[in-house]
Amino acid sequence: MKNLNLFFLAVLLFALGACSSNSNSPEAVAEKFNKAIYSADFNTAKTLCTDDSKQAVDLIASFTSEKAGEMKKANVKYETKSVTLSDDGNSADVEGIVFNAYDLQNDKIADSAETKVHLVKENDKWLVDYKLK
Repeated sequence: MKNLNLFFLAVLLFALGACSSNSNSPEAVAEKFNKAIYSADFNTAKTLCTDDSKQAVDLIASFTSEKAGEMKKANVKYETKSVTLSDDGNSADVEGIVFNAYDLQNDKIADSAETKVHLVKENDKWLVDYKLK
């Protein structure tokens, strides 16, 4: 019986390890950031940014405050299209598509929108380097 319990524990740990993804990859950080921004979860978005980028997120939060309720209701999905790493491996550009996000210009849920996020590596952690255009 003890061996059977150890076997099931080993299988469970293996399954959990196989299901987990690298949450510190450029793709994973870009996905979390885009989902947070488009869902009006600005506190989460700021945890994924460089210090300089947090001011830009605060500005977005203030501009979208009237529509934050609608943004939070959206069932935002994200799909990575491409990842381009710099030669030194300390920055990356991630292009993706956001689905079902609230479109502020048209005041409705949009089918999809293309995004591009620039990330930098600081202390072995990928962070979004976000600037307003």
